[in-house]
Amino acid sequence: MASRRLGVTAVTADALSTEDIRLVEVLSRVNFWASSVTNGDQTGLRLNKTIIMDDGEVNTIAGDVIDTSMDQLVFNTVVGAGQLKVPVPTVNTELQFLISVEPVL
Repeated sequence: MASRRLGVTAVTADALSTEDIRLVEVLSRVNFWASSVTNGDQTGLRLNKTIIMDDGEVNTIAGDVIDTSMDQLVFNTVVGAGQLKVPVPTVNTELQFLISVEPVL
């Protein structure tokens, strides 16, 4: 299983653009968590042009904290080969996210 925890402080079309985890080569399960410091921050998740999670507001909690018991947005979603993207259309202070990709064996 591979995972990445990243912080985003500016709007971006793809917060994973420089991360190797974005490339899914085999059938895999994806989990995604996100939280932000400020109300109104949004994120989403895509595989190529397929929307896995449409852009939506994330939970607001203390900075640099992801609570895996309540901030999960994508649950064990099975995806095929392709490129993952995490758009962040709105961020006021900082948005944190954690993504895990686990091959289905």
